[in-house]
Amino acid sequence: MSPGGGVGSPAPWVRPSDVMRSRLKARKKLLQARISATPLQVLAPSSSPFGSSSSACVGTVGVKRRNPFKSSPNKKQCQQLHSASAEDDTTDATLFQLLNPPLSSTASTSTTATHGPTSFTNLIKGGEVVVGESKTPETPWADHLPLDWCLKSRLRFKCNKPLPWKHNFKTSEEASGTTGFVRCLAGGLDEGYAGGEGGERTLDTSANAQFYQRCLVWQHPALPWLGPLFPRHPHRRTAPPGTVAPHPKMVEALHAEWSESLRSLHQLLRVRQCPFFYVCGSAFTVLFRAAGVAGISQAHALITPTTRGLREAMRAEDIEFKMPFHNTEKEEAEEEEEEADVKKEKDEEAEDDDEEEEEGKGGATSWLEDLGVETSQFPNLNPNRAKVEREKLRNIDSRPSSLVYVEGMEMQALINFLINSKSCVPITGELAGVPPTLLAPVAFQGATLRPLKVKGGLVRQGGATYHSMEVSGPVLPHTVHQLAALLYQAVDSFSLSLCPVVSSLPFALHTHRESTTAPQAFAQEGLVDCGLDATTRQLLCAPTPPHPRLPPTYREVTCEAGKYTWSDQ
Repeated sequence: MSPGGGVGSPAPWVRPSDVMRSRLKARKKLLQARISATPLQVLAPSSSPFGSSSSACVGTVGVKRRNPFKSSPNKKQCQQLHSASAEDDTTDATLFQLLNPPLSSTASTSTTATHGPTSFTNLIKGGEVVVGESKTPETPWADHLPLDWCLKSRLRFKCNKPLPWKHNFKTSEEASGTTGFVRCLAGGLDEGYAGGEGGERTLDTSANAQFYQRCLVWQHPALPWLGPLFPRHPHRRTAPPGTVAPHPKMVEALHAEWSESLRSLHQLLRVRQCPFFYVCGSAFTVLFRAAGVAGISQAHALITPTTRGLREAMRAEDIEFKMPFHNTEKEEAEEEEEEADVKKEKDEEAEDDDEEEEEGKGGATSWLEDLGVETSQFPNLNPNRAKVEREKLRNIDSRPSSLVYVEGMEMQALINFLINSKSCVPITGELAGVPPTLLAPVAFQGATLRPLKVKGGLVRQGGATYHSMEVSGPVLPHTVHQLAALLYQAVDSFSLSLCPVVSSLPFALHTHRESTTAPQAFAQEGLVDCGLDATTRQLLCAPTPPHPRLPPTYREVTCEAGKYTWSDQ
């Protein structure tokens, strides 16, 4: 019996290739059925894929679908430019010509070039971002670093190259730096550094010696057993455990020495042999500046922050002062008049009631005085209480707006006030009985030469390693510029982080412009004997106008190729 015959014979043998071929045919039929179900045009098969134009179309004709890949006229123009430039070698000029079409093109093309994605092709050149043909500065840069008059308690230089300074000083470096600072030599820039009959160099002029010379400051008083006297912290009112209260005779001796030192500094300031000095107390800080400094023709002083009690005490001593950051008396009077016009009827009734109360209070005050009782024990009887309460509502005490400006002949009265006022010396706390700290760039009577603390090392930030040098202590404004100029001689780029004393920040915000200011050259010549070099004197005497895009004070400074940028954050 043949294998294919019979009812009970097995199924015929099927090859795998035949199975796959049958499945492919079935899939083709399904695909053709789907295509025939769409409303697209079905073309009749032709013998050749490139048939003649006489070949007819067979099938149903449906709605023609829009080609989504069809190029617009603008893109056709770009394709023509691409095809024209494809013959030449591709360069930067042709690339930017294709990305930024000329302004003389059509309106649609100019709109696309302005708002299209090609306008985000930016070129950073010299701190500016070039977007197409318009330039927008990315980071504002200045040719020089302005003088920040607020005190600094710590600063740190950071550079990706090794710094020319070391925190361990040799004997010659420390000795030469001390001699140059005390004798007011310019640290290698002055002829005094090359002393001797034959012009031989007698002092060390290395970078480390000049660095040590710029890390010195004159201070009074200097009491190591009490800890650092700068900066003063007003919130530390309680003394630590184990602190012994100073003896009254010790307090008197400290105050007597401090008074002589303050008088000595004021005399140096009057004859322009000291450009500026600071009086740092627990409650306020005073900046004294000589005539010609900061573009002001007269000697002047700035006090911040102040309170109502301090201002009233200064008025009681007949010290005339101004508050530049607060409304003037004329503006205050205008505001009061406007309020009176709005509520005229209510004010009249209130005034009548106040007059009756003041008459009663005045009689009570005179009656108490006749009895020998001090009226200060009864603040409710003070007729100026309304004015005091109005000033309290303004809430300017202990704020930057409470800065006080004193100038001219009032300086001597201010010195006497600081010497005789009990509010300058704290009564409680760890510094009870210790007078304010005096800081100056030049020597004065009773001054102590104090070095700043220096610490060098490596800092890792953002996966990179930087060389750093940290300086802590009372850093004066000109010290920052001297150290930055000294470092710029060795490296062309670096960054600087500063920690300012918050209470002295209003000093940097104060600007004083005078129409009759003497020329800057006369101010610099008047400070020839102050002990600072010509570059520093020029920086001190120049009025620092505010930068339009940079803050007047800074916490972060970046120097690159002689250009500076800074921020106050």
